[in-house]
Amino acid sequence: MNLLKYTLLRFGIMLLVFILCMFLKIGLVFSAIFAVIIALAACYLGFPRLHVAAGEDMARLFKRKKSSTKRSEEETNREIEDAYVDSKFSQE
Repeated sequence: MNLLKYTLLRFGIMLLVFILCMFLKIGLVFSAIFAVIIALAACYLGFPRLHVAAGEDMARLFKRKKSSTKRSEEETNREIEDAYVDSKFSQE
């Protein structure tokens, strides 16, 4: 949930800065660059607790995916071993 809040906050600041820069006729490319840099700095410096909480959410998300793929690899290895053992016993 914190990841979503942080992402929406950062996107909102980026959009606000982009619109302001376009209003000031800075140009499309420079407006986009300024918007990204200012949103990054504002969120990182202005909301450090939310930044850390979003990072923890992201770590939990990747840890969960990694553990689920590890289980599937273990299951695959078991199936391969079972097939090997079955083939050895059926030849005798």
